[in-house]
Amino acid sequence: MFQNIDLILLALLHASFVFFVLLIAIIILFFLLLLTFSLALLTIFLLDLYNYFSILYEYFEIVKGDLEMGLVLIVISIIHHGVDFFLVSKPSHKRKFDKFEVKDQQSFTSHIHVLKTIQ
Repeated sequence: MFQNIDLILLALLHASFVFFVLLIAIIILFFLLLLTFSLALLTIFLLDLYNYFSILYEYFEIVKGDLEMGLVLIVISIIHHGVDFFLVSKPSHKRKFDKFEVKDQQSFTSHIHVLKTIQ
């Protein structure tokens, strides 16, 4: 039928092999391009994220100082109200007696000091 069928099949086999090698090379290049594109996109994303978080970090540093100041003011306010409550809840005659007792202790310690200096 065909005189050179073996040569035609050999040429077809050779062309198929070349096509297969080129197809593999194109697929490898496609994946390498996809990988480099993904890495570049990830790098840009991380740099933008870093810049965003550095700005956000500076804002939170300011807010942190304000929160610490607010906490100190709250503690001072609680202590102030606690002392006021303690002083108001004490009976007035007991307060007067405590003041007298403090004055008495001061005079007693001064008398002891005088006695020690005399000896």
